[in-house]
Amino acid sequence: MIAQVLLYEVVLKYGLPERLISDNGSSYISDAMTLVLKQLGISRALTSVEHPQTDGSVERFSRTLKTSIAIVVGQEPNTWCEYLPFVTFAYNTAVQSSTQLTPFRIMHGRDSVIPLFPSVQVDYKDKDAVYKWGRFLNRTVPLTHSKAITNIKKAQAHQQNQYKHSRRVQGTYNPGDLVARRNVKVGGFPKQRWIGPWVIMKATNKDNTAYQIYNKKNPTSVSKANIGDLMKWYSH
Repeated sequence: MIAQVLLYEVVLKYGLPERLISDNGSSYISDAMTLVLKQLGISRALTSVEHPQTDGSVERFSRTLKTSIAIVVGQEPNTWCEYLPFVTFAYNTAVQSSTQLTPFRIMHGRDSVIPLFPSVQVDYKDKDAVYKWGRFLNRTVPLTHSKAITNIKKAQAHQQNQYKHSRRVQGTYNPGDLVARRNVKVGGFPKQRWIGPWVIMKATNKDNTAYQIYNKKNPTSVSKANIGDLMKWYSH
């Protein structure tokens, strides 16, 4: 399914990407996906629990999307697929804090016409002249991308400082510590945000940002977790 989405919704609409960055979910490392990537010449980079910041922007988008859908569907969560295209469009036409631009403008070189206001047209001079439109795109798209890159670098520097500060505040864990783990397996409508207790076994990297843990109620259940998905366990 993911391989079909990549082919029909990405490649055939926007052309070949140079690289696909994803986690190691079964859909992304399946034989079908591997074959499609190989035939299309797309390289692949897998993120790990030790360094989830690699696809941090995707994770943030997913959280924003889930929150937005939850607000829209209200008490009818099974209708989320009906609202998904509209919520996605709203995101793509909203100015992002990292780029100070809309994703739509970065992709297409122009602002979108909002369906609720079809009479509001983007005012481009001689927009019917194809060659002038081409000159407009050739001039504005590079400037738009350059501005977006500059703003992204500023946002990344700010996020890095925030991350370092949160690390100092959060601290680290020692073997035997009891922790709660963020519940990430319940989709966009979590019934319980944190689950546990889990027991710290050891840090799995030098930065102490990822840990091997086991479920206290089921010691054979061992896994890895990033420090951002852990918090001190408080017994009730």
